[in-house]
Amino acid sequence: MKTAESMGLLDTSSIAIDASKVNAKEKSVSRKNIKDDGQSANWGSKLDTNGNQITWFGYKLHIATDVKSELPVALSITPASTNDGIMAENILEQCSNNLNSKPHYYLMDAGYDQKSIYELIRKDYKAQAIIPLNHRRAKEPPEGLDWDATPICSAGYRMIYWGGSNGVNKFRCPHVTGKCDCPFGSSWCSDSNYGMVVKTRARQDSRLFTVPHRGTSNWKLLYNKRTSVERCFGRLKEHLGFETGLNVRGIKKVKTHAYLSVITMIASVVAINNDKSSADISA
Repeated sequence: MKTAESMGLLDTSSIAIDASKVNAKEKSVSRKNIKDDGQSANWGSKLDTNGNQITWFGYKLHIATDVKSELPVALSITPASTNDGIMAENILEQCSNNLNSKPHYYLMDAGYDQKSIYELIRKDYKAQAIIPLNHRRAKEPPEGLDWDATPICSAGYRMIYWGGSNGVNKFRCPHVTGKCDCPFGSSWCSDSNYGMVVKTRARQDSRLFTVPHRGTSNWKLLYNKRTSVERCFGRLKEHLGFETGLNVRGIKKVKTHAYLSVITMIASVVAINNDKSSADISA
């Protein structure tokens, strides 16, 4: 992987992380007879990309991919029931060890929406987690905020995002910025012609307050790159046997198959680009 990075094949500023099902070759057993030893195949359940609940007996493949090359930079195999969030720490550590440069953003779906993950990424890896909020059946947003953690002014309007940097987001009065016609005017909450300003800081709540702010075009642009990990899963399943062709039993053999598959993917890309470089030099 570091060879591919040194060749300029990766853009490691953003890393996408996700998990996918791996069906076991061994015969399924009832849930009450499952061996909860962290090694044996068991039953897993998660939402697919269309929001449908799927269940399977087997394992789970956790990977992190570079969003430019869509090559895996970290992987792990666990029993199917293992929570995605639990494996995040292991995958993040692998990313740090396997790459020379340090990513700025880690992109994950709402299944990883845990405050501990945001804190780990912010404090230990000096990066930003880009994860949609999972409201977990909440009936109301946090006090003083909208559902996406945008501050609400004292008159009840969403404040206007005015940029962010260094872990701080700035929001301005919607009346002063022309986004609403507040019946109280700007003097209701501020004596300044600039209008009231509210700043949110990641150190206050790293889960709610991200830079860039959720819902902004920059945040959406980053999150949309997460699909690179889904395409990587697609190649592993279609071309390297992870969907129907996995013909080994036991987690150790499944791990071996996974590592050999990933090595094949990376080595192929490196070899092809070496050939292109040689051809360019010859020309």
